This record gives sequence, C-alpha cells and structure tokens, in this order.
Amino acid sequence: MPKVTIASYSNEAEAELAAGRLACDDIKAEVHRFSRYRAMGAGGYQLRVEGADLAAARRILAGIDGEIDMDEYVDADDASYRRCPKCNSVNVTAGPRPLAMVLASVLLLGLPLLFVPRNWSCRKCGQAWRA
Repeated sequence: MPKVTIASYSNEAEAELAAGRLACDDIKAEVHRFSRYRAMGAGGYQLRVEGADLAAARRILAGIDGEIDMDEYVDADDASYRRCPKCNSVNVTAGPRPLAMVLASVLLLGLPLLFVPRNWSCRKCGQAWRA
C-alpha cells in the first residue's frame, strides 16, 4: 500500500518526534525531506504513513497538545540551535524571506540569501527580532 503524507513540519526534529510518537503505538512512519531549499521553508519535512494506518495516526497526532516543546529535548548548553534572546528558548521560527530576495537568489545562485537578515520570533514568549 502506498505511503500517505499525514503532516508537514518546518524542522526535522519535530517530524522525527512525531514519528517516534506514532512508533509507540506500532505505526510505522517515515520522515521525508524535500530538497534543502524547500526544507528551509515551511513544510519541508513530511511525515508519511501507510494508507491502512492513516486514521489511527491522525487520531494519535490530534491528541498531541499543541506544538512540540523543543526545550524539553535540547540541552541548555547546546549552541547548535538558534535561541530567543529574551527567554533562551529554542522554540523559534524564521519569518518568510522577501519575494524580491528569493527571486534575486534564484538568479544569483543563492548568494544573496546568505547576507540578508531574517525576522525571527519565539513561540514561547512572543519576542521578535532580526538576525
């Protein structure tokens, strides 16, 4: 039976945690990553399950309260994650890039995106900043 996409995540850690939650109930799930560029945008990591397990997987994922709190899984001294300057949480999201920058990036092989700061926001405290 073919695999069906049940959910999309903006980062691999959240997708793997959801797959692990399904595995606790003996539902085999796999995380599929699209290209690196789509993965950097929203929904780049997709959680897929067998079609026969779709209804059960939806019930389980619907029972998860809100978003996954990454602070529970990341050590406080782990510097590999971007953190909120106010509360030091790793539950941060990047805002979309301006369309003009994306188009210029396509024409110039992605180089402009390396130098343009992004808008970030914290999902815990609501702090917004540019970095």
